[in-house]
Amino acid sequence: MPAVRSNIVPLRHARPGVVAYVKSPAEWFVGNSGWIQGTDGVALIDTCGTEQATLELLRDVRKYAGDVELTVVITHAHGERHNGLGVALRGGGTALAARDSVELVKAGPQTYGNVFTCTRWGVLEPPEPDAVRPVTGWQRLDLGGAAADVVAVPGVAHTAGDLVVHEPRSGTLFTGDLVFIGSTPMAVHGSIPGWLDALGWLQDTFRPRTVVPGHGPVATPGHTAFHAMRVYLEWLLEATARQSDFTKLAKQASLRWPGWRNPERHVGNLMRAYADQHGRKLDVDLAIDAVLAAAGGRIDLDYLLDGEPVRRIS
Repeated sequence: MPAVRSNIVPLRHARPGVVAYVKSPAEWFVGNSGWIQGTDGVALIDTCGTEQATLELLRDVRKYAGDVELTVVITHAHGERHNGLGVALRGGGTALAARDSVELVKAGPQTYGNVFTCTRWGVLEPPEPDAVRPVTGWQRLDLGGAAADVVAVPGVAHTAGDLVVHEPRSGTLFTGDLVFIGSTPMAVHGSIPGWLDALGWLQDTFRPRTVVPGHGPVATPGHTAFHAMRVYLEWLLEATARQSDFTKLAKQASLRWPGWRNPERHVGNLMRAYADQHGRKLDVDLAIDAVLAAAGGRIDLDYLLDGEPVRRIS
């Protein structure tokens, strides 16, 4: 398996200081980050799952943005996004999270021992509780000659508490895991109908020119990323309208989207879709067990978290 590569991508059509930190391949616990910088501050969108990866991210943020005030925006409360928050705030700063994600973020790193095996987490600690502040609507960060709009997503989508970050001058939208490109989304902690609503809301509200997804390459024009996600989520609902053979349907999904990584996630997504539209409560643990069975057991992260030197694109 290939090691993780991190590419610092100054975005085309974006103003200087709007940067995507794209990690590939788009795998379990390997997600994109990014930042928006001004003369007085920098907004960092998400940390990493391990101490070392977060330290490498911070090194590059400081190299480009300098020693200015740091605000970390956590797009949602999954470990790949907020495990490194305590590391990022060792030198000070604040964090923002959606109201329904704040308590999980404050609780500290999530390593999901029933799902993953890993020996390379490093030293991870929770952030100081008063350093994490909730976002319930629309909050603008004045960074000094630059701005970042941090916006809470209405309702339940990828999770019960999602945030997005928009840079208004360039029309760049950091979506967190509301958008996956080139890998199978993971929906068991959210809502399929709510996710579809959120995609429509994002496109109508921001009309982004550039989308930085939670996983996968940057999308320009931005609407292409929304379309691909919508097609998949709508298929999940259609497929489970009258069927509950999730293993059979997951095989169909793998044939329809053969190039997507992590096809084991299809079965959990189908279980979520079935529960959503039939008014049932999903047993999340059971859905995760089905995903792991499709993957052949617990997922070994060590081969991905070994990493390679960062390749910079200027």
